[in-house]
Amino acid sequence: MTDSIFLQRIPDEIYTKTTSFLAEEYHFLNGVENGGRMRLANYFVGIPRSVANSIIDFIQEIIHKNSNDVFPNMDVPAGFDSQNKNLTDFEKTGQFSFGSFDMAVTNNKLQTIEFQGLATYPFTAAKLNLFIQDQLDLKNSQAFAHDKSATWDDFLSIYQQIMGGENQSPIVLTDRKLATQKTNFEFFATHKELGLPVEIVDIEAIFEENKSLFYKTAQNETKKIQRLYNRILPNEAIYDDHYPTDAKWQLRYDQSYNDLTFINHPKRLFEISKRLLPYLEHPFNPPALELNLVAEEFLNGSLAYADYVWKHKDGAAGFSLFLSPNEAILQQLTTEKTLHHYIAQRKINYKIFKTDDGLEKIVELRFMTAHTENAINIVPMARIGHCAQDANNSTIYKIHFGDNNKEGYGFAPALIFDN
Repeated sequence: MTDSIFLQRIPDEIYTKTTSFLAEEYHFLNGVENGGRMRLANYFVGIPRSVANSIIDFIQEIIHKNSNDVFPNMDVPAGFDSQNKNLTDFEKTGQFSFGSFDMAVTNNKLQTIEFQGLATYPFTAAKLNLFIQDQLDLKNSQAFAHDKSATWDDFLSIYQQIMGGENQSPIVLTDRKLATQKTNFEFFATHKELGLPVEIVDIEAIFEENKSLFYKTAQNETKKIQRLYNRILPNEAIYDDHYPTDAKWQLRYDQSYNDLTFINHPKRLFEISKRLLPYLEHPFNPPALELNLVAEEFLNGSLAYADYVWKHKDGAAGFSLFLSPNEAILQQLTTEKTLHHYIAQRKINYKIFKTDDGLEKIVELRFMTAHTENAINIVPMARIGHCAQDANNSTIYKIHFGDNNKEGYGFAPALIFDN
């Protein structure tokens, strides 16, 4: 299946033009030498249509199972439950509006890495795919995965529908520590491209009065928030800001507010997450186990530490990820009584791509979804990483952006090609 996935170098002139476009339009800082925490790779990834279709079928299966309550019920952490009155009509039915589905490219097959209930940077990725497609004149490719004929206008239409609602209302996009968020370029892309009024507001600048939420503009004008798009990751809210007990926020996700609609309520980030992996039987899904249920098997040697990675169910961006677990870590998690927060996922071996710069690379595909009752849009992108050796001389795979902020690696355009 994966033999026909390929990496193709972006010519230097076009690469420079692309990074300049991202910098000028979305304030993207490319690489550490420019003050950036992420880098655009010098390659794009080509995905055959048959592979893209198989990923889409897998995503549709997850959406279907979620909508039919096939997955086990979950306990939502304190402060993250939702009030029905503050949800979109679509999410009142238990659906999620946005998702990201990450697949590792291994020899001959794809393997699930994780799911997230948000679309991390769909605007940037969509524009990037279209830009590279145009610059390289790749007429036999598609920038969107779900439909060969999908256009930028189709993409905008579904995001406007989800984010603006029937009245196409103004949106407040919020995150924590906006200036230092490594994906804040996506906020600028959303602001510029959505075609609806978007205000980017730090979570600490939002305040409550009379059961409603407000913020102050740059002109010191007080404005009421009616549609709130949350981009804060749960692990940052809980472990960095100590939400809900000690955070410097006035906003509570579990409280009722007047005239407010959450766009993709944060509760969805728990529902569509790594917690699903032990409950999926699919060729794409490597064996995954609830760590608290198999701790004894690791201790007695029935399961080998070296064969698994341990992942925090609610983690993102590499949070609390144990690539080389061992007994000491198991004992620590047992003492902390946090075993139930983790899954043990069978290690996978990425396919090694050897490219013309003399470097070996690994590839992870990310398919970002937006869906409503009647429509879906899927934007592909890729991350290009590298291999390393741990203290036991075992191979570990580095795919997160902090590990790949160097020439030849980073996030990459991804285009679909007819077989």
